[in-house]
Amino acid sequence: MKALRFYEFGSFDQLKIEELSDPQAGPGEVVLQVRAASLNPSDAKNVLGRMEGTTLPRTPGRDFSGVVVDGAKDTIGAEIWGTGGDVGFTRDGSYAELMVLPARGVGPKPKNLSFEEASAVGTNFVTAWLGLIDAAHFHSGETVLVTGAAGGMAAAVTQIAKWKGGQTIGVNRVAILPERQWEAGIDQFFISNRDDNFRSMLDSVRQASGGRGVNVIFDCVGAPLFEPCLRTLGQQGRQVNIASVGERRLVRPTRLLSSPAQSVWRGQPRL
Repeated sequence: MKALRFYEFGSFDQLKIEELSDPQAGPGEVVLQVRAASLNPSDAKNVLGRMEGTTLPRTPGRDFSGVVVDGAKDTIGAEIWGTGGDVGFTRDGSYAELMVLPARGVGPKPKNLSFEEASAVGTNFVTAWLGLIDAAHFHSGETVLVTGAAGGMAAAVTQIAKWKGGQTIGVNRVAILPERQWEAGIDQFFISNRDDNFRSMLDSVRQASGGRGVNVIFDCVGAPLFEPCLRTLGQQGRQVNIASVGERRLVRPTRLLSSPAQSVWRGQPRL
């Protein structure tokens, strides 16, 4: 089989197509004939050496869809998809013709999705679901504010929120085309301007929420937006953070976290 491999970190020039022996399924495993694989920012960062824990040499690629060609008899021919875990980091990933996976780590591909569509669901939508639904318990009638609204993760969050019957506010440091906002299910969009200490963003969100604050924040940026986002939360608000872009630390404003049911407007907590 052919696979995309790298033996050193630091440059995409390290990627080479190689001919490898076809893998065999061990106990509890399946061999997948890869039909489609998508590209995530973390896949690129992995090759550049910015993801911790990767062992070399490695075939990258986290998300995939395809057909089982080896494994338990009742799995042969099954159309499946999956994502994440150790795939692409300590286990060879999806940028290959064949890949070995734990049978419990894959699921049936939805029949209404093509292989290409299923391979693009992976990291973004699974992470969005875990954060928005499993962790924040977002439900119909609530409003979610999503940072980094131009990214694939944020688009997954806003689409799930609309499917659940909620309202969405997108925040990004640069403008997003209206058609892109519509595709992502963003009801209202605001620029996050660091030059004014995010005051215009805070005022816009306050006005959009009728002064009540938002129910859920899904922060895909972190770092400078962490505290401003907290200030947009309403009563019983929940904030989910999945990243700290640009800076590897978050400042924890304890006065804003002193109660699980508070928001802050004009610098004062509303308990």
